[in-house]
Amino acid sequence: MTEKARYNLKDVLLLDNHHDSDELMMLRDNPLQLIDKGYDYIDRCEYSKAFKVFTAGAGVDKKDPDILNGLGICLCEMGMLKEARQVLEYAIHIHPDDPVIFANMAGVLWEQTDYNNAIYYYTRAIEIDPEIEETFFNLINLYIETGSLFMALITCTKFIETFPHSEEAAGLRNDIIMNLGISFI
Repeated sequence: MTEKARYNLKDVLLLDNHHDSDELMMLRDNPLQLIDKGYDYIDRCEYSKAFKVFTAGAGVDKKDPDILNGLGICLCEMGMLKEARQVLEYAIHIHPDDPVIFANMAGVLWEQTDYNNAIYYYTRAIEIDPEIEETFFNLINLYIETGSLFMALITCTKFIETFPHSEEAAGLRNDIIMNLGISFI
């Protein structure tokens, strides 16, 4: 990682240094509770609050993958795509085998319309852990959005092989086949 990338991550973590509330002070002492609270805020679409929590967490542990993912998600949802990408690049550097980080990076790249790199990162996430259904769905939908229906079909077929009881995947495969105009008669 370059010195500039380290400096930029430091800048991102300092975007909001007003996180001295009593709640955040207590959460700093309990990293698991801090992470849970941050993701609770994300689930409620309260990204600014989640960002404050994860920033406080990063002040304690700048290498925790859950904290880094939380920061990346918050920044992305707040429209700060460049900063989200910086955090996730740093996270990938220190956690090169974490499929969730790769999938989150793919999501940021998709938002930036950097489709080829988004496909790469989703594919890498699936290579690391093919058991995360959401990553398959995201990659299939990205292929559909970019008009790569054959790749969507191939990926969907692989997904169904991995999760043969997924009715949602079977329905998606059928939709892709209809859009391709393929007939099996």
